[in-house]
Amino acid sequence: MKRTKLRIPEGGAIEDNPGMTMEQYSEIMKKQLGREYLRFADNVVKKVNPLENSIVLEIGPGPGWAGIYLLKKRKDLKLIGLDTSPDMIRVASENATKEGFPDIVFIQGSAENMSEINDDTFDLVISRDSLHHWEEPERVFKEIKRVLKPEGKLYIHDSRRDMNAFGRLIVAIFSRFIPNNIGYYWRTSIAASYMPEEVCAMLDKNGLNDWSVESDMMDLIIYKD
Repeated sequence: MKRTKLRIPEGGAIEDNPGMTMEQYSEIMKKQLGREYLRFADNVVKKVNPLENSIVLEIGPGPGWAGIYLLKKRKDLKLIGLDTSPDMIRVASENATKEGFPDIVFIQGSAENMSEINDDTFDLVISRDSLHHWEEPERVFKEIKRVLKPEGKLYIHDSRRDMNAFGRLIVAIFSRFIPNNIGYYWRTSIAASYMPEEVCAMLDKNGLNDWSVESDMMDLIIYKD
């Protein structure tokens, strides 16, 4: 029988701390994960093919790079980012302006309770590597369903806790070369992430039968096209 470590929850908002400002964090993430942000943007476009001029909600944008890379590919999209961390909101706004996207709006708030957002507002909801931070993912799923238009689209990406031995080896090797303890936080993020079957169970429980789950060696995605 397959044995998998129990999930170890990770902390919520990432904020300035004595060891690293979020500006420093942002630069490290862009340098280390630039190709991954580009791949995320490519996958969103290929997998769910957003309608022209779609209004997009990004949950947990962090320093904003995933959404910025998406808009570099699809300049017609209108993006709003929702993050619990005021420091991330500050840095993401700065990054968007520097990259030529001053119209991206970043707001502070919790995805568990988006009561200030009307029903059927967004054409697309995206999230990259934020799911494992959500304290109550089922509440977030319900809120996404509420704020997403009936024919709206969805693309959520995260790690999977039950990655195979080769995936774990990749993490063990490459996490050593990421500065400022970010490699350590990569490993704790994986320990906090979900297995595909856990996500499927949550979706089934909440009647989200038109959402799909796919996974590869290291990651999982939840999507609706």
